[in-house]
Amino acid sequence: MKLLFFILRRLALSLVVIVGLSILIFVIARIVPGDPARMALGANAPQEVVDRLRVRMNLDKPIYTQYVLWLGGVLQGDFGDSLYTKRPVVEDIAEFLPATVELVIFAGIIMAAGGILLGTLSAKYNNTWVDTIIRLFSYIGVVTPAFVFAILFMLLFGYLWPILPIMGRLSTGVVEPVRMTGMVVVDGVLQGNFPAAFDGIKHMILPALALALGGLSQEARITRSSMVDNLNKDFVLAHHAYGIPSQRILWRYVMKPSLIPTVSVLGLDFAVLFGNAFLVEMVFNWPGLSRYGINVMLQKDLNAISAVILVLGLIFVLTNIVTDLIVSFLDPRIRLGAAKGE
Repeated sequence: MKLLFFILRRLALSLVVIVGLSILIFVIARIVPGDPARMALGANAPQEVVDRLRVRMNLDKPIYTQYVLWLGGVLQGDFGDSLYTKRPVVEDIAEFLPATVELVIFAGIIMAAGGILLGTLSAKYNNTWVDTIIRLFSYIGVVTPAFVFAILFMLLFGYLWPILPIMGRLSTGVVEPVRMTGMVVVDGVLQGNFPAAFDGIKHMILPALALALGGLSQEARITRSSMVDNLNKDFVLAHHAYGIPSQRILWRYVMKPSLIPTVSVLGLDFAVLFGNAFLVEMVFNWPGLSRYGINVMLQKDLNAISAVILVLGLIFVLTNIVTDLIVSFLDPRIRLGAAKGE
């Protein structure tokens, strides 16, 4: 019951966040200067044609009425038509979202594994040259934007040493797997098309690394700090006094409590990857939702803009719920405290 109450409480708070986000993005999209109907039809379109489109888009109604009509459509899975692609926004999201999800999952795996590994090594060899190198790498990774890494990787591994592909999801001549999930690697594995799956992984390496390095560096610093702090706790000194090997102490008794702050930040960083993917997808010509979002923003496509931001906001909220659940299992005091209303 305590776990159920914990989950229901998180879901209720998340629902409030989603409703607030929907109001915010709708209002912002409507008050941005420029007439969406005019932008969609062009400067030379007759005014009566523009007026008809404004009526069809409900732009002639008060903003609160527009929001109610828009929200009613969203609850039915209807975000309207995109002025950019001339088709339903839902179809655009279904086409472009899997590519971004696949890229972010790959980047998230690199971020989590690399950050925890480097942080553990840095703590284990605290105040040695290994620790110094990892900390310097972490500082550089934290302060450098993802798109800078993207451009750097493209120059180094696409032109100077052309060992990895830098554009798109598949190489020319590779047979694309039949679309099932929309994720090239997953579809390739499910259908036994391993050349396509392997080629898809090669195409993801550079954009995923560019996305992951910032969060990886953050996770490494947090893991190191937490682990160094726990290594100086009394219970660790007691284990050493009992003659328990250092490796066993590190991996069995210190690792789990040290991962609690890391996992908390890791969940946020994973959600942030979707936002950082905007420029990275543009650099690598990755046909994902973030790149689609940039294009519809440039066209002031209100329906598509609202849908993209709402989908990314929903992903962010769900990621936080999953993160809270993982942290609660690592530290039961969190969910017990939530159950008591603390």
